[in-house]
Formats: sequence, C-alpha cells, structure tokens
Amino acid sequence: MVESILMAKQVRVRIAPSPTGFAHVGNAYAALFNYAFVKKNNGTFVLRLEDTDRKRHVEEAEEVLYAGLSWLGFSWDEGPDKGGPYAPYRQSERLERYKERVGQLIKDGLAYEDEGAVRFKNPGQEVSWNDLIHGEIKFPGDQITDFVILKSDGFPTYNFAVVIDDIDMEISHVIRGEEHISNTPRQLALYKAFGVTPPQFSHYSTLRNSEHKKLSKRRDPVDLRLYREQGYLPEALVNFLCLLGWSHPEGKEVFGLEEFIEKFTLERVRKAGPIFDTKKLDWLNGLYIRQMDNVALASTLNKFISADTSAQFLLQVVPIIKERINKLSDVENLLRFFWEKPQIGREMFENEKSVEFISFALEALRGTENWTLESVNEALAQRVKNKGYKTGEFFMCLRLAVTGQKITPPLNESMVILGKEEVLVRLETAQKVFLT
Repeated sequence: MVESILMAKQVRVRIAPSPTGFAHVGNAYAALFNYAFVKKNNGTFVLRLEDTDRKRHVEEAEEVLYAGLSWLGFSWDEGPDKGGPYAPYRQSERLERYKERVGQLIKDGLAYEDEGAVRFKNPGQEVSWNDLIHGEIKFPGDQITDFVILKSDGFPTYNFAVVIDDIDMEISHVIRGEEHISNTPRQLALYKAFGVTPPQFSHYSTLRNSEHKKLSKRRDPVDLRLYREQGYLPEALVNFLCLLGWSHPEGKEVFGLEEFIEKFTLERVRKAGPIFDTKKLDWLNGLYIRQMDNVALASTLNKFISADTSAQFLLQVVPIIKERINKLSDVENLLRFFWEKPQIGREMFENEKSVEFISFALEALRGTENWTLESVNEALAQRVKNKGYKTGEFFMCLRLAVTGQKITPPLNESMVILGKEEVLVRLETAQKVFLT
C-alpha cells in the first residue's frame, strides 16, 4: 500500500489556499484529502496562505476561509491564526526568506538575473517521480526551461515559494490537484538544487461541472457560503465530496468524516475527473435532514424562515415536512401559507366541480367538534367516498383553497395546525370567489 511508503520523519501535510475572496468547494476538496491522510497517519495538518498576489488579495478573505473550512469540520494544527514552530504561515511575511534562498542559488551559479527578475537555470535532465495516485510520471529535461523564481517586484513566483515553504515547514506529503502535475518537474529541480529530499507527491483529479469543465470561481456556484445559506448540512457536503473523488471499500454512499478517515487510502482516490452533480448532493442532504432529531431540526429551520414563528409551531410542522425537503431553504416556500393567507382567484381552479367541492368541505368541517387529525380525516374521507367524488380531484381543490399552492405538506395535517377557524375562513373566501 502507498500509505506504508512514509518518510521516517513525522507526516506533515498542508493546504495553501489564496485569500482572494471566498472559501470554495475546491478548498474544501483539498482539505478533505489532506485532513483524512494526516489524521490516519497521526501527523500534522498545516494551513498556509499563498497571498503574494497582492492585486487579488482580499483582506477579509482569511476569516471567510477559516470559517468555511471550520463549518465543514476541518481543523488544522498550524497556521496564520494559530501560529506554530514554522511561522510565519503567510507568504507575504516570508519575503526575506525567499530573497535569501534566491541569493544562495545565484551564488551557486544555479540562477541568474534577467531584466530585474531572477531565473533558475534549466538543469536539462529528465525528471520523474512516483506519484502516490498516478504512479510513475516522467518529464523530458528539455521541457523545463529557465523559469522565473523571483519577479522584478521582489515577490517570488508560485513554483519557487511553494518549494521554500515546503522545505522550511518540513512537509512530508504534498496532496493537491492534478493541475499541479506540470509544476512538479520545476519544483523537483529546485529541491535537487538545494540538496533536499522532496516530499512525496499525490495529484488527485480536480472537480468538474456538468459540462466536464474544471470548476471555476467565476463561472460556477462554488462559494461555500452559498451552500450554507441554501441549507446544505456540512455533514452532507463532506459526504458528497468524499464520494466524488474516492470509493468506499464496501460500496457505501452514506458515511461520516470519521469513517472516511478510517477507510481512506490514496490508492482508492479516483483518477477520472469527478462531476460536481448537485442532484446527488440534494439527495444526500435530504437523507441527512431526515436523520436529524426533530427538536434539532426545528431549531435549525428557524434560521431559514423569514416569519416570526414559535418553537411550538416548528415542532408541529417538522414531522410533516421532514420527508419533503432536500435543503433547509426549501422550508420557506413550503410553509409560507401558514403565515400568509393565499391569494385566491377563480383561474386557479381547473375542475368544474371546484365550488361544489369547497362548499361540501365547508359543510363537513364546520360540524367537526374536536379539531384533531382523526376528526378531520373522518369528516372528509368517508363523505368524499360516499359522494362519489374522485379523491385526488377533491383534495387538490381543497389544497388550493386552503394554501394557494399545488405542492404542500400533507393537507389534513396542515389544516389541523392552521386551526379550525382559519381553515373555515379560507374556505369561505374561496367559496365567495365563485359566488360573486
């Protein structure tokens, strides 16, 4: 197994996002693999910020990044917010270190100045490594040109800074997206120039959208805040990300982060590009919602309802909507009729017997003394059958009259929660639409 090919020193991995706006699913995906690997190997998880692109840097993005990863259940051992023995963990605070290392390469004749920048000399040698996901990868020596390591503005390039950081922070394993495969030969050349044994590299396939294009921050909905605001549970999103890039050895689709860590191996990471299919995410999220305790779900739903609703009301509606929502944000449209009277118009009712149905329901429900589900069922079901009405047609008409919607929680249960007085008022309003 590749996991047995570990360095003698402690396992140390890192993620190194750029604080350029928001935490996105790509950050979460990278964190997931690194977190699982390091937890399984009792190592150290480092969060480092690649913030040398000052034009794209967003000051508040750091806190947003921390919040997004923490929401998903990922914690790190070292980082800008926590400190650590290899601080600083922001590249912008390590500029003197980069210049020092550039000076060393120039002194050794391995780099040279070029129009204010500094370039690393092409070693002209074939580069190969055993990728822990893809196996052996080779690059011909002539593909590694003299490349810039320090720009004229004094900031290092990505390929140079990441090597210095990984050396200084004693990173043992680099687990990152496949778009970095082409960067690895340059980085290996730098490790060799510094006489340092490189970390072991693993490159997973990056996430793709429904058009099989790499997920883009500019084109696709990838902001983690969007998923939180729409009412996706963090456990469901993590489970979904696990399924995208890895296969459970028992073929399971529903499992938590702890089980993922227990079963995780780099050997089971898929090489094919996974498709970020939100339909599958919705399905998974619905499963996790239905597993929630009713009290906990009621409390959570309160954040997704604009109306001022009571805890008692939420506890009443949770059992009748739990099977009908895939996202917590679905609840607003599903329940709005409870606090907003429906706008009734004759055009809503397609059945020619609509006014007859409504009048019959009024008569049946007025005589209901104990307003319980049992009494409402008894008042309507048998009488509808005795009248010879088609059940589906009758209750659709009644649903429209009471809620103004075709899709709602179970109607009779909803009417019990609304209360007898309110249901009769709504039916009378609907009746007048036909009689005036």
